[in-house]
Amino acid sequence: MKLTPKQLSELIQLAVQSRPDDTIGCDGCHELMEEFAQAELDGVEISDSLLVVQAHLAQCRCCRAEYKALIEGLREISH
Repeated sequence: MKLTPKQLSELIQLAVQSRPDDTIGCDGCHELMEEFAQAELDGVEISDSLLVVQAHLAQCRCCRAEYKALIEGLREISH
């Protein structure tokens, strides 16, 4: 099957958009967690640089538990 120029362009665009290096481990998550939490509490849109934190929290139970504790603590001191 031969691809049309439009199909080839769309395929290249999809490949560029799907970057596997857009992930972080627990250490990277911990470094950005407070900034991510503050953005969430302030109700501001999560910046592109913090989307990796959101993705990590969706997959990591340990970091998610720490994040929940952080959010609760920040809410306590802000009231």
